[in-house]
Amino acid sequence: MSKTICIVDGYSTGAELAPLFRKEGWRCVHIQSNPVIPGDYLLSFRPETFDKHLILKDHSPAAMRELAVSLAFYGPTVIIPGTETGVELADFLATELGTAGNDYATSALRRNKFKMQEALRQGGLRAIPQMVTDSLADAWIWVKTSACWPVVVKPVDSAGADGVRFCHNFEELNEAFNDIHGKTNRLGLHNSEVLLQERLIGRQFIVNAVSINGEHLISEIWSDDKKQVRNASLICEKEVLLPYQGKEQEALIAYVQKALTLLGIKNGPSHSELMMTAKGPVLIETAARMQGTIMHSAVVAALGYSHVTLTAERYLNPQRFAARLQQHYQLMKTLYCVTLASDVDGVVRQNRCQELLAQLPSFYGVMHTPDAGEKIYRTTDLFTNPGIIYLCHESQQQIEADYAQIREFEKNGVLFELA
Repeated sequence: MSKTICIVDGYSTGAELAPLFRKEGWRCVHIQSNPVIPGDYLLSFRPETFDKHLILKDHSPAAMRELAVSLAFYGPTVIIPGTETGVELADFLATELGTAGNDYATSALRRNKFKMQEALRQGGLRAIPQMVTDSLADAWIWVKTSACWPVVVKPVDSAGADGVRFCHNFEELNEAFNDIHGKTNRLGLHNSEVLLQERLIGRQFIVNAVSINGEHLISEIWSDDKKQVRNASLICEKEVLLPYQGKEQEALIAYVQKALTLLGIKNGPSHSELMMTAKGPVLIETAARMQGTIMHSAVVAALGYSHVTLTAERYLNPQRFAARLQQHYQLMKTLYCVTLASDVDGVVRQNRCQELLAQLPSFYGVMHTPDAGEKIYRTTDLFTNPGIIYLCHESQQQIEADYAQIREFEKNGVLFELA
């Protein structure tokens, strides 16, 4: 009888998992953590890759236990989240059914950004000075007392830079707080509280990992270059895949290994964003799932594997995966992930991305660009970028030249003709 994997919210990068398991003869069960799939994830969902589809009626304990009973009928040996919305439910189901996952008792540490930082602080790692509140008056008092302008204001449990604002005065704090508090975030969750944090100064990085029984394999380290935009925070400009070796990489790896353990990540993928400050690395946040919005075949071209293929291997061939713990990844090619940005809202009349970008020698692929007739938005977070481009080449100089050309195309407004 074939083995069964359960993927909770198999959207975004999580949509790539089921085909890998099906190829190895596994049965794939999909669980939808909400009756309605959030709009930002709907297009990436591929229901035809699953053998069975279950939906959680509501988030009451009774409904969750009922779902666990229904899932137990299929005997899953693996239960993992496909994207951020599925993290807590995957933890619950793995704990209930006894599969190799992460303990539901510590699940909040991996979803609640305030509790995440407190866990690091209590474990002796550098953490961000912060407070969480449902009161604007209390937020004012904290900022006055801590004197930490600029302050970062964000939802406690969203993703993709949703609602994140840098505030330099009380007027901006008021606006940001009121834009978040009481609203529904991009993951479909109610913002009952608002998180305030001191802004970190330094260079930003991404560290992806996959864990097995509490041991963590670092799969990729990226520099994460961002730029600030009006009435928002930082938007991604480009991510550059770095070699494993290096002074900064060494500090990042040591910090992340400890952080993942403190956050209770024992099995499966993780995606961490960090700031390298003057005092060393500090975690911005960790997500207990694969990095979202990636073209994993481009990472395979540069490394020989990706966050997706390693996550699958951890369960399909745990012995081979465990052997990798003694190895370090090697870059075969230079890889850039370039995020497009729009300064305006509009409707796309013509999309010329493929036509223009295919001329670049290092062009690998483009994803999530709008078709003719679709709306484009001013870019303020990950959800509102108009596309992502991957450049992959043996020559760093060629990639840098092609990157400059992409920004020239963007500046001249030729990638998208707007109505």
